Amino acid sequence: METLRNLLLYGGVEPDVYRNCRDELRKENRAKLVFFLSIAIFFLLIAMMICCMVKSLAGGFIPYVGALAGCLALLGVTQSFPNKHMVLAICADGFLAVCYLLGIYLGCFIYADQPATCFHILAVVLPMLFTRPALWNILRTALYEGVFACCVVTFKTPEVAAMDLMDAGLFGLMACVISTYYVRALTDNVVARCKLKVIAETDLNTQIPNRNAYENHMHEYPLRCANSLSCVYVDVNGLHELNNTKGHDAGDVMLKIVAQEMTKIFGRKDTYRIGGDEFVAFVVDTDLRHVREMMQTLEQAVEAHGYSVAVGCATCSAGGIQIKALIKQAETRMYDAKDEHYRSRGIQH
Repeated sequence: METLRNLLLYGGVEPDVYRNCRDELRKENRAKLVFFLSIAIFFLLIAMMICCMVKSLAGGFIPYVGALAGCLALLGVTQSFPNKHMVLAICADGFLAVCYLLGIYLGCFIYADQPATCFHILAVVLPMLFTRPALWNILRTALYEGVFACCVVTFKTPEVAAMDLMDAGLFGLMACVISTYYVRALTDNVVARCKLKVIAETDLNTQIPNRNAYENHMHEYPLRCANSLSCVYVDVNGLHELNNTKGHDAGDVMLKIVAQEMTKIFGRKDTYRIGGDEFVAFVVDTDLRHVREMMQTLEQAVEAHGYSVAVGCATCSAGGIQIKALIKQAETRMYDAKDEHYRSRGIQH
């Protein structure tokens, strides 16, 4: 039962693994939605042109116009709210609904005297477009196959209706089986990519994001802030001396403690180890006074373990943030703090 549950709700993987990859799944689904909407708009325009030129197909013009309007609206909403997960889910369901309903309308009303081949093809293909839980695909397929069957019984001749009902059952079952297998394969692929990404972007010693992650995500921070962005640059004092006197294991312990205290204060996702003894953290939409309090808390927490850090900070208001200049300013202030640390102790470094 547990295996079946995971297959239907989590693409065949463990629930925790699925949740850890949810952002990547949403990102992939959004890219697919924009692509499929664009392709649908293109082909609907072609279909409308053909309907205008071929009189025997003129009956399909109005439903194609309706489907085109729906796809244009969904594409506009998707592009307007790129980071709203609920909007993405609604737009994806809306796109599938447009396609299903177009197939039903064409098969049962416009070409009622012919088998609804278009709908049966859509019924098989549509559940495989997005990486969604298999259970929702099965329920959605059952819903639209049910609507189709009702329309067939009501509006089509008995001879054609019998064939369409048989095909609805056959292709509906086929859609459920194939989409479940396909979604599992897609989910496994995304999970594998997520694992590789975690390995590539995680520092093995401290288990926080490394320089690869820092380089990949630093340019996202100006887009995330509404008021201000602060960069906190941290350098561990005495790491090289500790390595030379007590060995690299002792130095690794020091780095782990600093990383641990930084993640407590700044959060794991916004803290990076970018070099041997250097760390960077970003603070979004927090006033400078509070950021300085966070820096002081970090210094005190590290000192409680018998170590010390040099900390520099730079803050910039939202709008036109030059991220590299902000980081450089924080780094310069960190070096000023480091010089003061050694100077106050009469140490040359």
